[in-house]
Amino acid sequence: MRRVVTYLPMLIVLASAGCGKRSDGERLLWSFKTGDVVPTCPAVGVDGTIYIGSHDHHLYSLTETGKLRWSFRTGDFVHGSPTLDDEGNVYFGSFDGYVYALDANGKERWRFAAGDKIESSPALGTKDALYVSSDDGHLYCIDACEGTLRWAFETGGKVASSPAVGPEGTIYVGSGDHHLYAIAPDGTLRWKFKTGGKVLSSPALGEQGIVYVGSNDGHLYAVTADGAEQWRYDTGASIFASPTVGPDGAIYIGSMSRRFYAITPVGQERWTFDTRDWVISSAAVGQDGTVYVGSYNHWVYAFDREGRVLWKFKTGKFVFSSPTLCPDGRLLVGSDDSLLYALRTDGGGLLPCSWPKFRADLANKGRLALDIGHSSIAADGISKVAFERAE
Repeated sequence: MRRVVTYLPMLIVLASAGCGKRSDGERLLWSFKTGDVVPTCPAVGVDGTIYIGSHDHHLYSLTETGKLRWSFRTGDFVHGSPTLDDEGNVYFGSFDGYVYALDANGKERWRFAAGDKIESSPALGTKDALYVSSDDGHLYCIDACEGTLRWAFETGGKVASSPAVGPEGTIYVGSGDHHLYAIAPDGTLRWKFKTGGKVLSSPALGEQGIVYVGSNDGHLYAVTADGAEQWRYDTGASIFASPTVGPDGAIYIGSMSRRFYAITPVGQERWTFDTRDWVISSAAVGQDGTVYVGSYNHWVYAFDREGRVLWKFKTGKFVFSSPTLCPDGRLLVGSDDSLLYALRTDGGGLLPCSWPKFRADLANKGRLALDIGHSSIAADGISKVAFERAE
């Protein structure tokens, strides 16, 4: 049954602001100021080190308590989120057209020149394969050790969508040519699926190989592993946000319709919440089922499974950044006010499931790995049980 949660009436606003256990001031643990907008989803290493990018042209490395470890300057905006490998190396792109690889101390290992700016976030595959898309219309496969090109796959439009890698190695990515692509590890096309608009949303991977992705035609699509449409859900406006997966296979997505949606695994609306402004942020889902997301109305929200606001935190400007949830329950989220915020939640880390946040795990690897949970459950919040359910 459809449930509509409204953002209305001063009475309801006041009530929702007070329904958490803590006030705004008590939620805030610390903030770190950069020189410009913070649109990225933080990556968190196994040692707790935090990595974020900013439109001030820098990538930052911070301690768990928000102190600067080092920063690295590029030639333009750092808009896509950083990705970490198991050795602590960090990979990210910039609007200057380069993909950068740095070691854990911030020293440049290599840089790779794409043909245009990079808005997306890289994904890590097997055999040291790094996948990154560019506005030049290509998905690139780069050797993560050497920084050399292995192959490039050309689409028919700019590729701002971030790739997602399945456990069998297939790479899924959207394009401005209105298609979702499935590409084999050797760079050949497996299939493409046409939507009614540009696909700037980044795919998320669910159970039974289902791929979820939004389109500028306003629909959230569920596509099977062989490229067939399973269902679509109409939000009524362009989708720039990326889906995440929560309890019982629920899919969470925001839209330019100024609403945030919870959709069942069969494509039915579970509930929707009116934020009265765009939702471009992608949600993070906690172990207790709490859903965290930001909005252009400056607020970060915590919802329960029924769509009720548990608490909210106001930043100084738009929240484009997708939050991440540390194992100890710290919520990290950036804002267009140039700050990265660390907020105290009432729960623990990420939900053990296939895709509980933007880029899937704390390292932002963008993949559903074959060895999920074996050695990184504390860091990634993903269990082997969850993977076995997804097979």
